[in-house]
Amino acid sequence: MAKEKRDNGTEKAILDAARKVFTHRGFAGARMDEIAREAGINRALLHYYFRSKDKLFDLVFAQRAREFFLGLAGIIGGPGSLEDKIKAIVEHDIDMIRSQPDLPIFIMQELTQNPDRLVRMAVESGANPSMMMKAFRHAVKEAVDKKVVRPIDAGQLLINVMSLCVYPFIAKPMIKAVQELDDKQFEKMILKRKQEIVEFVMSSLKP
Repeated sequence: MAKEKRDNGTEKAILDAARKVFTHRGFAGARMDEIAREAGINRALLHYYFRSKDKLFDLVFAQRAREFFLGLAGIIGGPGSLEDKIKAIVEHDIDMIRSQPDLPIFIMQELTQNPDRLVRMAVESGANPSMMMKAFRHAVKEAVDKKVVRPIDAGQLLINVMSLCVYPFIAKPMIKAVQELDDKQFEKMILKRKQEIVEFVMSSLKP
């Protein structure tokens, strides 16, 4: 039993260290030696648990990215009006990032260094980006045809919605400083922001 607890503790230390290194370095810049040092173990022990950087990366981040993309695909391709989809996208993005605050930095790193890798993750999870965009364009066109919203490019709208969700997390230190917020106040602001974003976007879309 004691050995199992030590093993679990070592594995958690490795995964925490890998998450930190991958977030700051990206996949290409991360080194197994650095992950081992961050975890406080030697490289041989790291390789005992995880044979390659690819496998460690997949375990640490690929599942998280797949969950993010798959959830987004389910919302966009699912039933409901354009407003329903926007509400669900905002809820999904903010809640995902609240639970995984390093996710935006990771995604930006990978988009810069290896965008094909993230696209492959999305496709493998069943969240094909081109199919998502096609479904979102259909929802926008339907709303425009019904005169529920003004004509707008679907791609621009999706960028607007996702940017409004993600930016506060990326700029968290600056926002906290400018608005003089502590962590609890920032969290309260983020929860309120869900409604603020939906109201702001829908107001901007009025015919």
